[in-house]
Parts: sequence; C-alpha cells; structure tokens
Amino acid sequence: MTSAIQGMTHVRLSAPDLGRMQAFLEDFGMALAHRDEKRLYMRGVGDSPFLHVTELGEPGVVSFGYQLRDPSLLDEVAKLPGAQGIESIDAPGGGKRVRIVDPNGFTLEFMAEQERVPTLQPRVVVRGADGESRVLGAARVVRIAHTAYATPNLADMIDWYQRTLGLLPTDELFVGSRDNVIGRFSRVDLGDELVDHHVIFLLRGARAGMHHVSYQVEGVDDIFFGFDHMTRQSHDHVRGIGRHALGSQIFNYWMSPFEQMHEHWISHEKMNAQSRFNDIQIGEGMSYDTGERPPERFVKQATPIVAWRN
Repeated sequence: MTSAIQGMTHVRLSAPDLGRMQAFLEDFGMALAHRDEKRLYMRGVGDSPFLHVTELGEPGVVSFGYQLRDPSLLDEVAKLPGAQGIESIDAPGGGKRVRIVDPNGFTLEFMAEQERVPTLQPRVVVRGADGESRVLGAARVVRIAHTAYATPNLADMIDWYQRTLGLLPTDELFVGSRDNVIGRFSRVDLGDELVDHHVIFLLRGARAGMHHVSYQVEGVDDIFFGFDHMTRQSHDHVRGIGRHALGSQIFNYWMSPFEQMHEHWISHEKMNAQSRFNDIQIGEGMSYDTGERPPERFVKQATPIVAWRN
C-alpha cells in the first residue's frame, strides 16, 4: 500500500515569546517567512513556504504537518474518523489541509496545493581569489525530515499511525526480551522511490508529547559550524555531535528557550518499499548509537501537547 503522504511540511509549536523563538530559529539556521501578533512562520533555504510555525501561547507542541502524496487524496483523508473537513490555509504558500486528531489528542495537518517559493542562494563552495576555508554563522536548514513522538500507549499508536498515514516499519527497538518494545521507526511507502529511514519515530514514554523535531541541513559541515554558532550564542545544547547507528544519521540536538528539542540532521542512507524491517536489541537509556550514552534529559524528553487554537 502506497503511503498517503510523501513527507513532512512543518511542525507547529506554541510559545509565549515569538521574538525569542525567532532569534533561536535564526541561529538554528532558518529565515523569517512571516510574522504577526499571533504566529511566527520560519523557512529554510529550500522551496517550502515554511517549515516551522510558532503560535503565541503556553509552551508546547500543537501539530505535525504532512505533505499529501497527491492533492486528490484530500477528499479521501477528509472521510477518515475524526477528520475536520477540507480547509483553506491562511499562511505563506496558501493551499488546503485536513486536520485529524490522533488517539492521544494530538493534531495532524495533511497539506496539499501549497505554492513553492524561490530557493535561497546556495552556499559558495569554490574558494575565490580572496577566500579561505572558514565558514562562520548559522547552519543552513533545507527541509524538515522527521519527528519523534513519545506515547504511553505505544502499540496502539504504532498501529494507528501505520494505518492512517500508510507507513512501513523500518526498525523496531527492544530492551531485554523481544516483547519489551520501546520504539519503532516508520518510513513513507512510495514504492521503488527512495525515502528517508523514517518520517516518525514512536517511542514509549510516561506521557504523550514531542520528543524532537529534526531538520536536514545543507551539508555535514553545517552540523559542525552550526554547533560553533549555536554555542557562541549560548543556546541550550542537549546531545551531540554524534551518529545514529540506525539510518546512518549525523546529529546534534538543541533545546529551544521553551523546552522543545530541535535536531540538526543529515543522512545518506535511503530506503524503498523493499528494504528490510529489523528488530534491534539496545541497552537501557537508548544506548545504541555511536558516541556517548544519551543524557537522561534526552531520554525522558516530551514536550506537552497543546490544543489547537482556532
């Protein structure tokens, strides 16, 4: 079964200070797309009109946005249980969407017909007559890659997300015995077309919430000089630089001023519908990756869900 979606479009968070969030995201590697009294839209260097939305309000996560594989699927998605019907989008790029609430009370936005925007000028990679091998400043974010989502009812949520989004299982993690599953990575099913290792990672947690949102950068160097830039600006570093053994992903994690974890990410491993599903035994505290053991705050992270505001 081919997935209803082809990837992510954005994450929608909530924060009491849009100015502080904008400053964090600019240092993280995004640019302003639009801002008003109630919402902040940030874009990357690619052609998406926005990759990140912040609503004015209490700190939390409001929704995940997904790109429908075809606009014709809007009518089909609108018939799913809990769907809100087809809406016009009042945001950069316009378009249409259908909102659905998952069993944890969390909103998903299924997006279609957004207008693309001009890409930002690519980084110069050929040294000029007066150039040097130094890059200072923020990383360059290209696109939103995936999210990780903690839930106390893991098995039911895995089943719901696979059925609703039409996802394929990539890797499942367990500790000790095989029935002690602590998380599953799931990817988009686009047949023979190559896709990322996962579009969502569902993991077992004491409460439902966003573990992190991941953004692909322009090149692996961005993760390193992005680290230098974020450090100079005294942002809250959580974990990295490291490599996830699953997905062959180079990563670095940062916390927003409002306890929402953001990842710089890049990977060269791709999959299709024929790629193998693996069961992976890991140690306590997600100790499987290359590098240091994850800190406790990383393992227990879960940004609380905030209800959608009309």
